[in-house]
Amino acid sequence: MSPGEPETYTIEQAGETLGVSVADIESYLQEGLVVPREGPGGTPIFTRVQMRRLWSVVTLHRDLGINLPGVAAVLRLREQFEQVRRDLVTLVEIVERELGPDAWDRLWPQGRPRPDAHISVDGFSDLSDRPAPQDSREPRQKPGGEPGGESGPHGGTGP
Repeated sequence: MSPGEPETYTIEQAGETLGVSVADIESYLQEGLVVPREGPGGTPIFTRVQMRRLWSVVTLHRDLGINLPGVAAVLRLREQFEQVRRDLVTLVEIVERELGPDAWDRLWPQGRPRPDAHISVDGFSDLSDRPAPQDSREPRQKPGGEPGGESGPHGGTGP
């Protein structure tokens, strides 16, 4: 939304701006995906923030083909993600205030992970960093004492 755009939109203006019908927007309202302000005579009025949310709904529903309950779930997850992100920013501020700005160097003496790196549960940022898996099983012995013997009931190798 650019500065020259209106501060509020009627349902008709919202539909025209987003390229959807008034009936589509009404179905989004019935699903509770957007809660507009009430204008004169009880007509829905959308602020710029609500228009951004409506744009997300339209993108998810019309453009990506997600059904309305799925759109609601995506929007809830996005809100939860944003809350976790805000909580993390607060936590970082608390750590730096309480432990000092050098706390990160003390926590990661070999260097702090890049902020854009994906850190998984096992600590690897991507598959190229992961060492080759080690086979903890001993090699099977052939009947003559050589590795690779037959182990299956019908002569094949198997677990």
